[in-house]
Amino acid sequence: MTAERRVVVPRRPVALGRGRRRAETDGRQVPPDVPAIVRRQLRQAMLTVAAVAAVLTGVPVIAMWVPAPEVWVALSLAAQAAWVGLAVVQLRRAERLEK
Repeated sequence: MTAERRVVVPRRPVALGRGRRRAETDGRQVPPDVPAIVRRQLRQAMLTVAAVAAVLTGVPVIAMWVPAPEVWVALSLAAQAAWVGLAVVQLRRAERLEK
């Protein structure tokens, strides 16, 4: 049987994080179409948030009106389909705005 060899690895000092530096603009200005794009993206995001809020508040309200447990299952599946639909619409709108 051979004796086990011990390998010594030198310890490296841990690199400490550095504070963030402010971005230097070096005289460049924002292109004129950027604020318009940001406004459109914000408007789109707010519409999506409103749709999500409508689904979040609508499902419990409908569940209160219809007490049957079978309807709750259908309602939860419909809510999942709504999430997927909203995600697809949001993705397509975002891609269209970035072009």
